[in-house]
Amino acid sequence: MIQDFDHFPGRQPLPAGQGHSSLRRRYPVLLPVFLLSSSVALGIAGVFAGTLFPVLAFIGAPVGLFCLALACVAGIAGLLTAIIGILESIDRHHLKAAKRLRPKEQRYGN
Repeated sequence: MIQDFDHFPGRQPLPAGQGHSSLRRRYPVLLPVFLLSSSVALGIAGVFAGTLFPVLAFIGAPVGLFCLALACVAGIAGLLTAIIGILESIDRHHLKAAKRLRPKEQRYGN
């Protein structure tokens, strides 16, 4: 039988919102912007790799393709991080709205 990942024996579940660092909670846009800007910088470095890294170009190492590959990876990671952040914020707002709309239990004298 396969167990759910959140319900292993002896493992305490994390309270909601405790799984992220305080920096990510305060500035949720920081990581995607950093990844996308580093992607642009690596793309520019990949285009001008021959002039930016003349020692590696002299040796014959293909620095341009490496920088462009890293730019692609950083760009994809930045886009995915941004999409996940948007989906988490939508989910968080829907959860708050669902908690407010939950009907209260009415107890009558037994």
